[in-house]
Amino acid sequence: MKVVLDTNIYISSFYWSGNPRKVIERVINGLDELYISEEILEEVISVMSSKKFNTDNVKIEEYVKTIESYSFKLLLSQIPIRISRDVDDNKILQCGVEGRVDFLITGDNDLLEINEYKGIKIVNPMDYLKIV
Repeated sequence: MKVVLDTNIYISSFYWSGNPRKVIERVINGLDELYISEEILEEVISVMSSKKFNTDNVKIEEYVKTIESYSFKLLLSQIPIRISRDVDDNKILQCGVEGRVDFLITGDNDLLEINEYKGIKIVNPMDYLKIV
C-alpha cells in the first residue's frame, strides 16, 4: 500500500510502542510505500524539539534520516489543499493527493472525521493494521 503518515504517527512510533510503531515497521519491512514532504519532516522535527519531548538533536536527526531513507519525498505544489478545519493538517492531505496514496494514517480527529478524500482512506493505525 502507498501511505502518508500524520506527524502524530511519527511521534508516537518514536516515543512509544504500539500500533504507530507497527505501521512504521511495515514501511521498514517493505510492505508499504511511504510518501513524505519537507513540510511534514519540518513539523516532526519541530514537535520532537519542543520542551514537551526535549529530545537530543542527534537523535532527531538520526530519526529523520531513517524516515527519509524509507520514503518517497515529494516536493509539494505551491497551491496547498484547504480541506481540514486544522490548517496544519492540509499539508498531510496534500502529500497524500500528490503521492496518489491509498491511505492517510493518523490519530487526529480533525482528519479522521473527513474519512476519505479523493480516494484516500483516512484511518487510525489500529484500523489500518486490521485492513492490511
